[in-house]
Amino acid sequence: MIIMKALSQSTTQRRHRQRIFLLAVISRAVLLLAMAISCAIIPDFHPGDDVLQFNLRLDNPNDAAGSTCFCLQGHACDVGAMERRHNSMINGIFCADDDNDTKQQIRYDWLDQFYSFILPPITKWDAARFLTLSVDPWARYPPPLQFIEQFTCNDGKDDTQACNATTADEYKKALNKSEQAHAFLPLFPLIIRYTAGFFIKSIPHRFLPSTYEATIAFTAAIVNMLAFAIAAVSLYDLTIFTSMRNDQTTTKEDDTRNNTMNYYCNISKTAAELFCVNPAGVFFTSAYSESLFAMLTFAGHAIAARGLYDTSLKRRKNAKSNRSNIRLVPYFWVLSTLLWALASYVRSNGTFSSIWLMLIGIGQCFSYICIAISAKQDDIDCIRAVTMKCVSTLCCYGILALTIAAPVFYHDARGHRFHCIESNISVFNKNEWCAQAEDSATFSLYAQVQRKHWNVGLLRYYELKQIPNFILAMPILSLSFGAAIWWIGMSWNSLIARDGPGFKRYMTVTNVFLWAFQALSSSSDSANSISAVSNSSLLLLGPSCLPHYAILAGFALVGTFVAHVQISTRLICSSCPALYWCLTVLIANEKENNTKSKTNTKPIRATKMISIYFILFNMLGVIMHVNWLPWT
Repeated sequence: MIIMKALSQSTTQRRHRQRIFLLAVISRAVLLLAMAISCAIIPDFHPGDDVLQFNLRLDNPNDAAGSTCFCLQGHACDVGAMERRHNSMINGIFCADDDNDTKQQIRYDWLDQFYSFILPPITKWDAARFLTLSVDPWARYPPPLQFIEQFTCNDGKDDTQACNATTADEYKKALNKSEQAHAFLPLFPLIIRYTAGFFIKSIPHRFLPSTYEATIAFTAAIVNMLAFAIAAVSLYDLTIFTSMRNDQTTTKEDDTRNNTMNYYCNISKTAAELFCVNPAGVFFTSAYSESLFAMLTFAGHAIAARGLYDTSLKRRKNAKSNRSNIRLVPYFWVLSTLLWALASYVRSNGTFSSIWLMLIGIGQCFSYICIAISAKQDDIDCIRAVTMKCVSTLCCYGILALTIAAPVFYHDARGHRFHCIESNISVFNKNEWCAQAEDSATFSLYAQVQRKHWNVGLLRYYELKQIPNFILAMPILSLSFGAAIWWIGMSWNSLIARDGPGFKRYMTVTNVFLWAFQALSSSSDSANSISAVSNSSLLLLGPSCLPHYAILAGFALVGTFVAHVQISTRLICSSCPALYWCLTVLIANEKENNTKSKTNTKPIRATKMISIYFILFNMLGVIMHVNWLPWT
């Protein structure tokens, strides 16, 4: 009987995963089609001459000499680009030597028209930068001076002084572009480039777009669709294991346990469905890095959640048998850390996972202290043992946290080497930040580029002209701060339920410290946690979720005070599972209340408000983003 129930639960979860994967793929396809229609029927707004645009060359795939071209010189598809660059002979307006007409001989007009219709909307705004970095392997390098002279001076016929001035101006523009490229981390463009190379080698060219640039854009759409679907399934698994861990301290009968597992599956499915229709959907569909980042981040959390759940079960079993064989740093942290490190090489905000991990490590240390206090062991040997455990635990988790942040440090060092060491830019003076990087050990090229070219920094975005952007970001920021405050309230109430109503009368420093101590302890060891939340629909707000809600609040603070506020929606939707958990709890509570209520009154429902917000922002994104209008 127990085996049959386990198989039934496994079948339910497998069916849910398949449906979520399918929903994620269909939602991306529908949104991409809507974006293409919007791009076709609404005239483009002029974004400004300083905004980088990506040319697919689908309307005119010919080079400057009139030859039909799949690959241009200097692009990643040009096998002779390295030698040409070494000899200063790259000219990006002519065909590559290895390009030939066989790639263009047999084509289907309807397929070319389809690509011309479906691909342009995914190349707008920052997508143009990611696609350019995918196409051009040297976009991050400062351009050699002779390349600029080649296009600005006319074999001595131009005035020398005017030619030098033009060359200096063009070189500065090219240098700024290479600087700006450093704000976009390289893993996403690399995956797009190598996946496109695989498609070119394995798929007949008649089925691919007619240019390499369009093939890159097509590949980005495919990769993002697949990554988004995996991210949705990972969120489903993460939610299941987080719910099970929060509720494992309660002993249940078999029937109750079976019903509870079905409930976990249903709320996990709701959370994943919310992700599939999140308000930043246009960015998960375009050639942005959000989908890949969400996949790596959520997959790492799903593995960690399963590991924490299994570890907690072992702790309970070992406690009953008076054994202790739990590893200091379980194996699952290594795999999660690798995924989060890759996420940091996709987007810099992946380093927030190192904070999440350190909170778990601190919680583990507090758990050791709780065990010692509960056992009333205050002798010197016990204190020494607990201290050694805490130090070794924090060191181990600190190493893992540094591993997560290491790709960003490497990216900074690599950019410094390109611009300040390997590049010969003494003719027009070195970048001003090269000297800063040499004098300061804490210098960050990524932060410097963001500050210089996009005015990113503390309160730098607080200007009257940015009020519309603050209005656009207000819904997601309000939900994020509200979710964090709600979690704090639930955690505080759990501590009151354990220690009695007398605790509630005093909001003292001691009580706040005790609450934080217990909440951190429960984040890594539910066996010594604050008492579980009584209402099953509030399990996702349990004390062990502290790191997730702390990261959600952290991202909301960054979006409000540091970053461009309009990126808050895609920043939080791609990084924070806790956002979807809070909305899932709201929807689940409303369903339970409507089931129990016998009145006919219909107050403003949370479900309707969430639906309106998600649908409205997806519609506005489809209209505004693809037509070069500012969007969140």
